[in-house]
Amino acid sequence: MYGSIFWVEWLDRLDRVLTSTRQDVAALNRASSPRKVAALERAKRQLSALSNDLRLLDRNVLVAQDAEPTDDIADKLQRALDAAVVRLDNLADVQPAAAPAVREQALAAIDTALRDSRYEAAMLLEPSRRRA
Repeated sequence: MYGSIFWVEWLDRLDRVLTSTRQDVAALNRASSPRKVAALERAKRQLSALSNDLRLLDRNVLVAQDAEPTDDIADKLQRALDAAVVRLDNLADVQPAAAPAVREQALAAIDTALRDSRYEAAMLLEPSRRRA
C-alpha cells in the first residue's frame, strides 16, 4: 500500500484529469471531431488507471485518530470513478451520426459522472476526516 505522499500526487492527478475531461466533454458537445473523441478515449484510460491506483492507496492515511474510517467514502469515490469510466466507454456506442439529443444525453451523463467523482474526492478531503 502507498502512503500519504502518494495520496497527494494521486489527488492532484485526479483533479487534473477530471478538469480536462470536463473541458473535453464541453468541447465535444459543441462540435465533434476525431481529435476530441480521442481526447475522451485518453481520459477514459487515465481515469481507469486512477481508479486502479486508488485500490493501492493506504486509506488509513486519511483517518484522524478519533475519526471514523474513511473506507466508506473511499469506496464511494471508487464507485464514482468506475461509473465515469463506464460512461466514457458508453460514448463509443453512440454513433457520430446519432441524433444530437442522444449524443447530448450521453455527454451530460459523462459530465454528471465526472462531477460526482469530484464531489466524492472533496468529501474524502473534508477537514474533519483528515489526519492533523
